[in-house]
Amino acid sequence: MEKTGIFEKSILVVAHPDDEVLWFSSLLEHMNETVICFSEVDSRPDWSEGRRNSLTSYPLPNVTTLGLKESETFDGADWSSPVYTDYGLEVAKAEHTSPGFSQSAYKNNYQLLKEALSPKLKKYNNVITHNPWGEYGHEEHVQVYRVVHELQGEHGFKLWFSNYCSNKSHNLMLRYLSGFRSDYITLDTRRDLAELIERHYRKNNCWTWPFDDYSWFTHDCFIEDKKFPQHESKPGHIFPLNYIKIDHLHANANEPKVMSLNEKIKKIARKLVFSPK
Repeated sequence: MEKTGIFEKSILVVAHPDDEVLWFSSLLEHMNETVICFSEVDSRPDWSEGRRNSLTSYPLPNVTTLGLKESETFDGADWSSPVYTDYGLEVAKAEHTSPGFSQSAYKNNYQLLKEALSPKLKKYNNVITHNPWGEYGHEEHVQVYRVVHELQGEHGFKLWFSNYCSNKSHNLMLRYLSGFRSDYITLDTRRDLAELIERHYRKNNCWTWPFDDYSWFTHDCFIEDKKFPQHESKPGHIFPLNYIKIDHLHANANEPKVMSLNEKIKKIARKLVFSPK
């Protein structure tokens, strides 16, 4: 079958192993290529080894990694009032950030990502990646989006991003409502594929999403990243959100700590989802 629309000459770009199934399971099998940016973690050599092993025996073809080292800046931003920088978000080391936290690495990774992704992305019509607020609120997700968005200006591909959000990243998401043209598509998630790949990562001891009782949403929405021309003045409107309620989200010396979603919270979160077919 001929691929059209978002699936025509398409590449998926994600920050970390597991992002591709948490936020993009509905389109993963349709991609011409999937690129995972970061695989190495200084403070967790077991994750680094597990990720390398996982990606050499990945269940799907055409999944590659740039092999870059994480900056470990997770939860280093002030998510109550996040500040954009030329390389992502303003970050600072705090008591709850990883022992491998590196502001300089975060800054340097922007250029490394740009240099590695540019020759890949210019070959594609469609690029799908993280959203500008980093899904549930991850500084490296925001950074990857910012790099891809800059490369869109150079290469002219269509850019699409995911519709996941949380109460942590909510304030940053709100900045994208005013004047935003909300063109999007809705796809059924692939829970079977997502769980297959989750088992693959768990087998290699590198599944890092800490919701033990997390269940995938029924639909993903992908928003085309474009705004009205400068001379047009139009109101924005909300786009579909898959909304996750998080009560606590901090990293420590071992791993990100996220409170486990109980069934009641998940039901409330699902009620906030608007995913028309």
